[in-house]
Amino acid sequence: MAGRRDKAKFLSLLQPNRDSLYRFAARNVWNKDQVTDILQDAVMTAWTQFPRFEEGTNFRAWVFKILLNTIYRYNRKHGRSKEHAFEDEVFNVENVAEKSPPWPSILQEPERVMQGLDDRLVTALETLAPTERHCFLLRLLEDFSYKEISDQLNIPIGTVMSHVYRARLKLRERLAALAAEEGLVK
Repeated sequence: MAGRRDKAKFLSLLQPNRDSLYRFAARNVWNKDQVTDILQDAVMTAWTQFPRFEEGTNFRAWVFKILLNTIYRYNRKHGRSKEHAFEDEVFNVENVAEKSPPWPSILQEPERVMQGLDDRLVTALETLAPTERHCFLLRLLEDFSYKEISDQLNIPIGTVMSHVYRARLKLRERLAALAAEEGLVK
């Protein structure tokens, strides 16, 4: 009888997180054909580890950490199959400040700019360093606190904040450049 209650409890905690877990996996697994398998593997790991889950702690952070570890293992084992246009580019924060950015016009007409970017937004995200991308996505899209991200990734909170900040700068620079190339901004 206790097993059925555990299963019901696990599923009730997992259900509200299904979509965000899938989104996170889809953005971070290098082989997009394997997203569902990796997600299933992470959920099965969470299920087998569920007796170790401490009641009253943050289930969402706990299950995301399991997913993140599963993704790391898979990506490390299977290697990166994509080549990115920005991989060899050296990012310099001062370069961002020196350029005259088209951000004001992007802010005035965001819908027009977003329509022109299509898959390049995904590509820009994929060109971030893995830890930067994970910190950025967990913070901005999944709404984890800096402390929760720090705990999940086992890195200092200041490093998490730095990764999020640098990811924002890099994305701003790359997307502004793409928008300018497409003539979407003045």
